[in-house]
Amino acid sequence: MQVSQTKKKEFSQAFGRVIAKLRAQTKRSARSVAYDINISKTTLLIAESGELDPQISTFIKIAEAYYLKPETVMQMIYEELPENWSILE
Repeated sequence: MQVSQTKKKEFSQAFGRVIAKLRAQTKRSARSVAYDINISKTTLLIAESGELDPQISTFIKIAEAYYLKPETVMQMIYEELPENWSILE
């Protein structure tokens, strides 16, 4: 099965909303978070904008920057998506 570009975009946007909320809640700068997890500030801001389909390693780094397990972040992302959302068509 192929994943549609629309589904990827919906997931990336939900991921972006979650990490933007986390950064706002912790009152951390993008520079600080990016530095802590060794990614560029630009990459972090692109992720927050919903324009990044992150690699699993980047996803885990971002979760760890907020002292969260990746599965916790994943649950937060699913809460941002429509009910019964699925990546598969």
